[in-house]
Amino acid sequence: MPIIIKNEEKNYLQETTGLKIESLTDSQKLESPVMVVNRLIFDSNIIGPELTHTDIDQLLYVIKGNGIAKVNNEELSLNKESILWLENGEKYQFISGSNGLEILQGYAPDSMQEDVQTI
Repeated sequence: MPIIIKNEEKNYLQETTGLKIESLTDSQKLESPVMVVNRLIFDSNIIGPELTHTDIDQLLYVIKGNGIAKVNNEELSLNKESILWLENGEKYQFISGSNGLEILQGYAPDSMQEDVQTI
């Protein structure tokens, strides 16, 4: 059954200087633990934290802006509509350009990994 999710309130999971992580949907809103979607919003010229997720693969889509993704010490240029796939265990970091950087992040929660693999 299709679901349209209305985000009437901003729900920031994290808000630090120059970076906001907004939860767009999660298992509670979908009433199913299938997908988590966040929006990463970087102000201009921000160096984000270095992260590694050992339990999820991620699909990232650049909504607007530009910058660099450092993945395992390799620098990848990001522009509007760039798509980046990160496998679990990869070390990554985002650096926003002069126009800022806005990224849509999607991943299946760890609890769903087994179910997704059996489909």
